[in-house]
Amino acid sequence: LSKRYQNMAKHLAESRSDDVFQLYANAVTSVYDPHTNYFSPRTGEDFDINMSLSLEGIGAQLTLEDEVITIKELIAGGPAKQSGKLARNDKILAVAQGQTGAMEDVVGWRLDDAVRLIRGKRGTTVRLRIEKAINDEVVDVVLVRDKIKLEESAAKSEIKGIEKDGKVYRIGIIDLPSFYIDFDAANRGEKNYRSTTRDVKRLIQQLEKDGIDGLMIDLRDNGGGSLAEAVDLTGLFFDKGPVVQVRRAGGEVTVHADDDNETIYDGPLAVLINQNSASASEIFAGAIKDYGRGVILGEPTFGKGTVQTVIDLARFLPSVKDSVGQLKMTIAMFYRVNGSSTQLKGVTPNIYIPNENSYLPGGESEEDHALPWHKIKGKKHQQFNQVTALLPTLQRDYEQDNANNPLMQTLLAMTAWQKQQSEDTIVPLSLKKRHERRDAIRDKSLRFQNAFRKFYGYPQLTADYWEKKDKDKTDAEIDADEQYEVDPILSIATTTAADYVRLLQQPHAIARQ
Repeated sequence: LSKRYQNMAKHLAESRSDDVFQLYANAVTSVYDPHTNYFSPRTGEDFDINMSLSLEGIGAQLTLEDEVITIKELIAGGPAKQSGKLARNDKILAVAQGQTGAMEDVVGWRLDDAVRLIRGKRGTTVRLRIEKAINDEVVDVVLVRDKIKLEESAAKSEIKGIEKDGKVYRIGIIDLPSFYIDFDAANRGEKNYRSTTRDVKRLIQQLEKDGIDGLMIDLRDNGGGSLAEAVDLTGLFFDKGPVVQVRRAGGEVTVHADDDNETIYDGPLAVLINQNSASASEIFAGAIKDYGRGVILGEPTFGKGTVQTVIDLARFLPSVKDSVGQLKMTIAMFYRVNGSSTQLKGVTPNIYIPNENSYLPGGESEEDHALPWHKIKGKKHQQFNQVTALLPTLQRDYEQDNANNPLMQTLLAMTAWQKQQSEDTIVPLSLKKRHERRDAIRDKSLRFQNAFRKFYGYPQLTADYWEKKDKDKTDAEIDADEQYEVDPILSIATTTAADYVRLLQQPHAIARQ
């Protein structure tokens, strides 16, 4: 506890004027709405990196441990990983620029200061003085910076087979963490610039080559991103038509539509959402639902129906040479093609699948000064009628599938237990009782994890799991953990998607009910 307070005091003492101004400016902007923010020059740089999924540097995720910059993760394809000379938990003691620059000691530095010393333009050289985690040996490593693609935040795909009535349905799943685009590369005219729509299009084409019966887009925890990418991505699933309406403060409405007359995928489609699916995710899910193009699974979305633009403040201060930061400002509200805003209300699923954190309050409605819900006139759009008629049967099949499903029953039991824990606000002052309570919670959590692992056929976790969990792990141990990752909600949703495909392939199933 003493060390925690010392770190808090040190962090406060290291605050600079731009940190303080950003804090003050955001206290002012948040009064108008929760999504208007000031970005200091450094925060703005990080925002641009997250949007483009690329940066120029060595390809390492860094953290601060006991005043020392430590390598947390090496990014595949980056110079650090490819050199073979660096590993997780290695410590960076000093940094030098070029082949001859003097080493600059970075022990005790703020993490963001050290990161900016290590980052640099593609093709330039940086030298790192490293204390190896494996044997404490100190070595100098020379790296040439390169463009790093943040693949962990990019769209990725897999195929899961679900057996129904003696037939295996192959469901292609695309996990989409955000709606990203490399604006700089696009503006430079680069032919292969990175974007959500381009990546998803490529993944769909590969999935169809591999053979799928249906497709599910996983938008859980996707907080949004580029509005244009949300529109373009929606256009992959029908020929043309309006996707979203944007109404500015003056009342003028702009319709963003897909008009390329091209459909990349016309097969059975499901979209998986949760409470953290926001903004651009809600545009996509709302349009798919309004068109009847696919079935929406999960829980109601976040409810962020506002549009922001990022303004470089240097344009207003041409005489200032240094960057003065950016302003992310709310300028409009977006509406579904049916005329309803997603603000506060979000997008509701066709089939509700509980989330392990469903009991927690959240969403736009919990934000201070959130703008109110609003509705405008809808836009005429195509109706595919692929969902509505099937919903009663699909809901019945979903309930039958999960009535005695050990995966669903464990999920519901765990959620109820977590809710009970969150409501227990009494904290024992006795250290012995605190330890007993912690051990009881860990034991119960381990039981739930092993129940999930039993369903998947994974090895059971042993009683020393928590001790091992807190220790530094090798790459091989981390890979083994990822191999046994459990995702009960995805499994339940994939089964429901397979039911949906089965019903679409049996057009007389409803008539027999």
